[in-house]
Amino acid sequence: MPAIAQEPNQSQINSLEWVINTAPPFHIVDGPLAGKGICDALIDVIDQHLPELESKRLVLPQSRIRQQFQRKKNQCFPCMIYRATPGDTIQSEPTHFYYPHGIITTPEKARLIQARHGNPVSFASLINDNTLRFGYPDGRHYPAVQNILDKALQTDISRISHTGENATVAILAMIKKGRIDYTLEYQILQNLDNAENPPGSLVFLKIAETQGQHVLGAVGCTNSEWGRAAIAKINQVLPLVRQHPQFLQVLGLWFNDDPDSGPYRELLRERVWQADE
Repeated sequence: MPAIAQEPNQSQINSLEWVINTAPPFHIVDGPLAGKGICDALIDVIDQHLPELESKRLVLPQSRIRQQFQRKKNQCFPCMIYRATPGDTIQSEPTHFYYPHGIITTPEKARLIQARHGNPVSFASLINDNTLRFGYPDGRHYPAVQNILDKALQTDISRISHTGENATVAILAMIKKGRIDYTLEYQILQNLDNAENPPGSLVFLKIAETQGQHVLGAVGCTNSEWGRAAIAKINQVLPLVRQHPQFLQVLGLWFNDDPDSGPYRELLRERVWQADE
């Protein structure tokens, strides 16, 4: 006789153990924009809707966060890419969405990249161009093109990972200084740079492999009995969280409307909120 799946026992949850990393504009822990990261606002609003749970936050490197998920430590990370199939983490229903990844580089290198690798850029071609150095935050994964990255034959000179705090913005600084030539990121990283520095020093290029493929965000918790109960709690309040003015205000701060797609708020309703209908 087949076993009957048991619902997680939510009564065992008395706190949410949030782990975050210093990666603007997802998490911003200092400076004039402190607390206005996308994932900062998401935690704030989830906590508001689950007042019965104590909320704890711990800042850790991305690589350490991943190790702790593998070791089944009770924790939740608020800004994961949504996957329907659990792995080391079990994920909530989608919370918001991102426009597709693309290339961030200098205007000069953008012209060179497009001349060699097309417009939109063929990432499969670009990543194998060993005359151009690719940089990325340590521990970062890109599901839509990870297979391309994994297959690419890269030298230590042409592919550089950055460890430490604020790795996302550190990568942008490395591009400006000429230490690397480009990174693969969401356009919100260029929006962040424009908010903090004179615009025009960096440009965003679309890549052929991800055109039209928006990316869903979600909360991820450890794939354990504790994590399943935590996600069940979070899913209960998500319809309110997604449309909370504080969360929407922060999303509006970072996501500029895409002229090829439409206003972000309308797309949010179509791609995420419709799950409630």
